[in-house]
Amino acid sequence: MFPSRTLSLTINRPYAEAYAFLNNPANILLWTDGVRDMQLRQASGYVWHSRYFGQDVQLTFTPPNALGVLDLAVAVEGRLPRVHHIRVFPNGKGTELCLTIIQTADESDDQFSSECEWLRTDLQVLKAYLDLP
Repeated sequence: MFPSRTLSLTINRPYAEAYAFLNNPANILLWTDGVRDMQLRQASGYVWHSRYFGQDVQLTFTPPNALGVLDLAVAVEGRLPRVHHIRVFPNGKGTELCLTIIQTADESDDQFSSECEWLRTDLQVLKAYLDLP
């Protein structure tokens, strides 16, 4: 078994609106630093492709579903795929988001910690973007 981390975030926006935003693959460019400068192109359905620092990247998004599952698999050429296990659910008039990642076999503890910090920052950008005043 590998170490994992779960990050959670409360978003001040109704669940249906937050889910609709998060379930649109193109919106990832608005709040995720790692792909913000990428040129995404849809390959099919919920599979998108890009290049990052000269490497091919495939992003596979979870299709719409009634359970609030928004898993995202990121496959970078030459590395093991990273799966972001994401769930959103209603929290009163807002939304709760939980994201769990698991350290990959080819990743050092320092690399995993760094990835977690990047995700924490991305989630804060997402919160600032989605939160209603």
